[in-house]
Formats: sequence, structure tokens, C-alpha cells
Amino acid sequence: MSITIDNAEVEALLADLTATTHRAAPDLLLELLRRERARVDADRERDRAGAVASGRLLHERTYASPLVDPRPIDVILAYDENGLPV
Repeated sequence: MSITIDNAEVEALLADLTATTHRAAPDLLLELLRRERARVDADRERDRAGAVASGRLLHERTYASPLVDPRPIDVILAYDENGLPV
């Protein structure tokens, strides 16, 4: 597969890095892409862990709050077996 990059800044940075590190451009690009993939995966995992923690906190708060009305739902709604108000 061939990739064409038509961006002067990218070309300049890549040329500078290849000259500085004495590594081939494909090797540098592969390493940079692997680092970016690892960073994105770590960000995604951190976001997922935050969402799970947020859900747990919501669950704990909901079940820790006192029951406002302990009566059964049928009594609260007060409808008979025909669906008419009592």
C-alpha cells in the first residue's frame, strides 16, 4: 500500500526526524502510528472506566436515598381491577 502525503509541514517534520534519528521514514511513521493507537486506546479505556464509575455512583446514590412512599404502587395509584379510580 502506498500513501501520498501532500503537506509541506508533514514532509519537513518527517525529513527532520529521519535525519536526526537516522531511521527510515516508514519505520518512524509505523512507530508514531503505534504510539498514537496506544494513546487512543488508553484514552478510550479511561473514558470507559469513568463512565462505569459514574454509573456505580448513580446506582449507589439512588439506592441509598430513603423511600419516599413505602405503600405498594397499586395503593398509591388507587385504581380498581377495572382501571377505574377508587
